[in-house]
Amino acid sequence: MTPASEPKLINPEVVQEATRCLKGRKALSPNSSPKRALERLPQRAVSFLVLILSSILLTRHFPTAWNYAQVVSVLKPGKDPALPKSYRPISLLDAIGKLFLKILLARILH
Repeated sequence: MTPASEPKLINPEVVQEATRCLKGRKALSPNSSPKRALERLPQRAVSFLVLILSSILLTRHFPTAWNYAQVVSVLKPGKDPALPKSYRPISLLDAIGKLFLKILLARILH
């Protein structure tokens, strides 16, 4: 890569802003940290997260584990539980993967 094509690295302020913009009531995968935990990370942990997310940009390798969702069926209100069409699929994703994608989307839109 030439210097002009290298991606601009992520900084702590971008991570903290993206964390604040995550929706707090969204369901996450069981192995994921909730939004409240990400908002309350100490500065040292935020720095480590910045390092991880910047490395993803530099290496252009998105972690495989963040590509998978756990799908859960939720019964629609007032529907017959015996019928398959009475259920709504919900995809549970990793919070840090969502955080990275939110940062990436902001870069693309900017």
